[in-house]
Amino acid sequence: MAYLKALHISTLLIWCAGLFYLPGLYAAHPKVESHHDFRRLRIMTRFAFVGLISPAAVIAVVSGTALVFVAQVEGGWMAAKLAIVTLMVLFHLYCGRLLGMLGEHPDLRSAGAHLLLLVPPLVLIPLVFWLVLGKPL
Repeated sequence: MAYLKALHISTLLIWCAGLFYLPGLYAAHPKVESHHDFRRLRIMTRFAFVGLISPAAVIAVVSGTALVFVAQVEGGWMAAKLAIVTLMVLFHLYCGRLLGMLGEHPDLRSAGAHLLLLVPPLVLIPLVFWLVLGKPL
């Protein structure tokens, strides 16, 4: 169980860091002027989302689900945690949709509007950690 918990925590950290990193990458899209720089930014953004953040999200959710069953966890705090994790997954999916839209229209939104995307992870991630750390024993 310790290996499963370590896997869950490490992939959760990568996923959470990625949810903070993506808005910064998206904010850079409207500022890029040359085609070469835009192409490089697109490759970097797509690799971060598809190659790092999404696999970490999937592994975090799967390992977290396995931990629920292995440890036989239950209670109201778990339902609240799962609801917040569901919101994190929905935000992750929105970031993926936005990634596709930015490929076609890099000036879809201003850089400031993209930076507002920092608010959901800034609220959701501390809530999840608060629920986990404050759970009853």
